[in-house]
Amino acid sequence: MRQALLPAVAAVALVALAAGPAGAQHEVPDRGGRVYGLVGGAFGDGTFVATGAGAGLRLTRHVGLDLELTHLTSGAGAGGGGPWFDGVSVFGSATSLAGADPEDYPLGVVGDDLYHSISFEDQGRDVTTFLTKLTVEFPIADGLLFPYITGGGGIGRVTERHSVFVDPIPWIPWDDDPAGGHEIGFDGFSWGPTAYSELGLALVLGGGVDVRVWRGFGVGVDIRWLRVLRSYHAFDTAQAAARASYRF
Repeated sequence: MRQALLPAVAAVALVALAAGPAGAQHEVPDRGGRVYGLVGGAFGDGTFVATGAGAGLRLTRHVGLDLELTHLTSGAGAGGGGPWFDGVSVFGSATSLAGADPEDYPLGVVGDDLYHSISFEDQGRDVTTFLTKLTVEFPIADGLLFPYITGGGGIGRVTERHSVFVDPIPWIPWDDDPAGGHEIGFDGFSWGPTAYSELGLALVLGGGVDVRVWRGFGVGVDIRWLRVLRSYHAFDTAQAAARASYRF
């Protein structure tokens, strides 16, 4: 993640040096509005492409309120799946049936081999958040640089996608041979893709810096931590994004 940030920081520094004369020609008012867009990456409970947009009011020279919509997507097979699978009913069933009496489940899959036969493929995860944030800016260099810190909360929706594949097929006990069992007459099977979504409380904390390049238009870097609280497993990511903004 540090290596990914170095080019972005270097780019912002170069823009700041080049934009100094142009930016000084027009002062941004202390109060007004602010709009911005984000694009970057997120790391933590998966690897994601992050996009977002926001708008807000600058109540004073330093303090403002923003509304923001962000979306993280991992895509199938991009590592978006994660620890939430530990709580899926398939794993629960596999664990509960391991070592069960075959007479109780004459046509069911029984034994520890079931757990090791299950794999999840085409895993993906999407996260959408709607946030209300308090942003505090510290304009410096005659209003050329706008370092800021921001934090807030809102609602987050996490959607998990996956396909389930079973191979090799575990032994299945039959009534005539409960102690031994037989293998099913095919190599494996799969089902899916399936999806599961859950809403939760979203919390965000971060900061960054904008460089004013022309009038109220600026570019910069935004770094933040995002958590979505869910019923079984909190979702956490660290995000680093390029940001374009306009103050008026």
